[in-house]
Amino acid sequence: MNLLSTITTLALLTPPEGAEFVAIVPGAIVTLVAIAFIIVDVFHRQGTPRDYLAYFSVVGLAVAAGSCWYLWDSGLERAAFFGMLYFDQFTLFFSALACVTAALAIMCSPPILQAHRMDRGEYYLLILFSVVGMIFMAASADLLTLFISLELMSIPIYVVAGFLRKDVRSAEASMKYFILGSISAALMLYGIALIYGATGTTNLEYIANNLALYLDGSGHEAYGLVMLGMVLIMSGFIFKIAGVPFHIWAPDVYTGSPTPAVGFMATAFKAIAFAALIRVFVIAFPSEVLRGGFFGLGWIDIAYFVAFASMVLGNLVAVVQNNVKRMLAYSSIAHAGYLMVGFVAANSHPAFYLHNDAILFYLVTYAFAVVGAFGVLGYFSRQGQNVETFQDLGNLGLKHPFMGLCMGVFMFSAAGFPPTAGFLGKFYIFRSGVDVYAQTAELAILVLVVVGVLTSVVGAFYYLKVLVYMYMKPEKRVFEPIRHKGTRLAVAICAVMTLYIGLFPARTIDISRDAVMDMRGVSAEVAETIERGEAELERIRGSEED
Repeated sequence: MNLLSTITTLALLTPPEGAEFVAIVPGAIVTLVAIAFIIVDVFHRQGTPRDYLAYFSVVGLAVAAGSCWYLWDSGLERAAFFGMLYFDQFTLFFSALACVTAALAIMCSPPILQAHRMDRGEYYLLILFSVVGMIFMAASADLLTLFISLELMSIPIYVVAGFLRKDVRSAEASMKYFILGSISAALMLYGIALIYGATGTTNLEYIANNLALYLDGSGHEAYGLVMLGMVLIMSGFIFKIAGVPFHIWAPDVYTGSPTPAVGFMATAFKAIAFAALIRVFVIAFPSEVLRGGFFGLGWIDIAYFVAFASMVLGNLVAVVQNNVKRMLAYSSIAHAGYLMVGFVAANSHPAFYLHNDAILFYLVTYAFAVVGAFGVLGYFSRQGQNVETFQDLGNLGLKHPFMGLCMGVFMFSAAGFPPTAGFLGKFYIFRSGVDVYAQTAELAILVLVVVGVLTSVVGAFYYLKVLVYMYMKPEKRVFEPIRHKGTRLAVAICAVMTLYIGLFPARTIDISRDAVMDMRGVSAEVAETIERGEAELERIRGSEED
């Protein structure tokens, strides 16, 4: 026993191999950019615009995203740093997505900050540190790493939400987000403690191994402890994606926060939360006893009810909103429901694991549309006045044709109209549910898909309402925007990518599929599904070449 303890201690004291440091490259790049940012900001001349700091941040994030592309085929077979971080294409996919959404949001931010006389470098620095947390959260192979990364991701955004400190609503948004976020973090941490108490470890793979020994369906005493821990951990993820019943923060935070920052929150936070949700529950809790099937009341059933409630509540409440940002907040709740449909379909059984690529594809399409939409709203901010209500949109589409055209693309994509990327995103999500129904004849999943389709039709009403006011209603207030080139460029990129992915989706689908197939740490049953998927993919590619 003493010999075993000695060997274990020596193994833990052994420094990581040099190859393992590749796992921190994207996060290290963003961290170094943030440190360099602090130095550059110190020498800023007071009274001059800080636009160059925004572009400095964007260049650094672009380099980090480029490193993800460069390292795409350099994954590690095992978790690095003593089982703390995975480095695979799944990690690189979400790291790149976080960097891109942050860069686009930062490009849209200078006009907002100048309009509110809050042109401060700390704003960009906070977003950079939040991205660092996102990168490591997507890579987490241990629940403690996950929680620390979650807090590193969240705390800077609590501050960003209240950055417009002269605006009472911004302070309210920050306080509500902080309090509710702290409660959700406490629930997640308590759940992690319960899982540790039941299994003796916080490593995702070791949790799965120990649960395989403990939970054999015979009513082991650890079952209740594990189930409660799982529910609490999932509640933390549901809060981050703004799913029902942990959605109440979203409308107020979206309304009071700086508009481009809301686009970053709505997309990057949702994406990284889904990355961690998939990792934790697929790797750590693969047992059928815990999964539960449909209405066996396991974690799949919890996700099922969250998806159902989020789609219904998000769409119905969004219909009656008069504030555009609150409408987009409730539509974000609805989109969380659509994504949970994909999560339920893909993870209801290990055989359907590869359907998770629909979630990744949807997140890409959603990111460009939402960041672009908030970029358009932010473009019209001047001297502390913002476009907020539908009446404020009157005649803006005709008065500013470029922004009106881009907003039309984003609204059509969010509503799911072809040929935009949003149409394909919803199509693949709902098709995954139909495929699962075709193979299992589970009526519950078909009901969920039907509800998703019907609520999407409801969603089209309030998305098209934006365009009706922009093009068919008279001007109620005069908005003369700060014609900022960075904002126009970011909005143009979002619009082009929304149309490009809608017309030519093959490359994005392939990247999403590769990322899902390269996720490390999965169970043997899931690994077998991945192998079959790789063989099928090679066969398809071979036939296409012939």
